[in-house]
Amino acid sequence: MNMAKTLIFGYPEPHVRYTERRAAYVVVINDGQVALVKGQQKYFLPGGGSLPGEAPDATVAREVSEELARTVRLIRRLGEAVQYFYAATDEQHYKMRATFFAGEFMDKLGHDGENELHWLPLTEAEQACFHACHAWAIRQSCAPTSDL
Repeated sequence: MNMAKTLIFGYPEPHVRYTERRAAYVVVINDGQVALVKGQQKYFLPGGGSLPGEAPDATVAREVSEELARTVRLIRRLGEAVQYFYAATDEQHYKMRATFFAGEFMDKLGHDGENELHWLPLTEAEQACFHACHAWAIRQSCAPTSDL
């Protein structure tokens, strides 16, 4: 039986109220380059926050369509992680529970999405990510798979 455990990144600060947030993201790698979306200062994997009752795979499809005007095919589930962080744009602390997938884009270029797609070399992509759990997901996508 496969008992996957949820990894935790960051830690809750005492006396700080955290807003729970579900999210899902996809790692797309092409020729040693990782697809990332640029935020104000750092990069994020394509994906984002889930709507109430939305399944993780549906979240990724919707967010990639909105952000990048592209469609994505999910190849495999990489795992789940919890990330504690502060979002300066919202002035709020979050406890994000994210599901990660490996995938590929189904179309060459989208029209104008809300964000611009950036391709960073694998070696730079992990360090460029705002969330440590995104860097972990990139490493997971490169790890050999097993059927256990």
